[in-house]
Amino acid sequence: EACSSGNHPSRASPPRFRASRARALNLCAAAAVASLTTAIAATDQLAFASAVSGVGPRSNLARRASGLVHDLGSVYIGENEEMASEASAERLDQLRRRLAATPGLPLWRGRSQATEEDGLLWWFLRDRRMDISESAQKLARCLQWRQDFRVDKLGPELFHKELRLRKAYLHESLDLAGRPVLVAVARRHNVLDRRLHESCQMCAWFMEQALDRLAMEGPEAQAQTQEGQRKAEQALGIFDVRDFSPLNIDPDFVSFLIDALYNYYPSRVSRVLFVGAPELFRGFWATAVRPLLGRYAALADFVSVEEVRDQYFAPGKAPPDFQSDFHFE
Repeated sequence: EACSSGNHPSRASPPRFRASRARALNLCAAAAVASLTTAIAATDQLAFASAVSGVGPRSNLARRASGLVHDLGSVYIGENEEMASEASAERLDQLRRRLAATPGLPLWRGRSQATEEDGLLWWFLRDRRMDISESAQKLARCLQWRQDFRVDKLGPELFHKELRLRKAYLHESLDLAGRPVLVAVARRHNVLDRRLHESCQMCAWFMEQALDRLAMEGPEAQAQTQEGQRKAEQALGIFDVRDFSPLNIDPDFVSFLIDALYNYYPSRVSRVLFVGAPELFRGFWATAVRPLLGRYAALADFVSVEEVRDQYFAPGKAPPDFQSDFHFE
């Protein structure tokens, strides 16, 4: 099970993901024990297919070479969709009434009813494109998971080994788009030497830390905020996958991470960067991860260390792992 104590974090996953996740986990589990040579050979074909389909590192390189302006990704949830204030208020009230009729709904962050949090309701409404039924179901699943996983009780003392290894961190500086930045370093995660539940706990805790830096406002409060004064609603995720090896392939943790980003923190990460990806990682991504993501796979970009520094951060403000082209453990 992906996280023990009977609280499998993926149990609330949308049905369409379950079968594909099972197939993907079988693929990446096989890759974990396969030889590096075999993995690289298989990846050559996948890289070609990726380039043809217009998704992947080679197509990104071609796009930049064409002279197009680099896209940093979005900053606000549903920022390209507009709705009249009267209509948004009506949808908000409809969702509030739907949730009020749901018995036993857990508190939001252990302190307030979800129906009292306009920012929370507005977040899930926009993620579900204003569909009342889908928004209510997804928010209810999120609240139940938070209670089962004891998210509000998480703290560094529960996963001190994970923190000591510096597998992940919340960068102190914002990126050029004004977003908080979460960094994960794959080579520091060994599937044979990790405690899965602690890895999942640390992941959720860092997502909570990022959420604290993001705006959580309802439509009325947003309308009153002056142009240029709004905080970002979305974060940037950076995965350092340099020196990626079979020991870094962790199907169960990947399953948890996808669940967390899709079900429990939806639309809160607007761009994911894979830095310095070797062929093995590109094969893992193409066979095991990308098929699970659907349209969300378009949020991913394969970049170099130099591109992270130059395109996403002000001079001297990049995360410490990317201040130089070389890395030392």
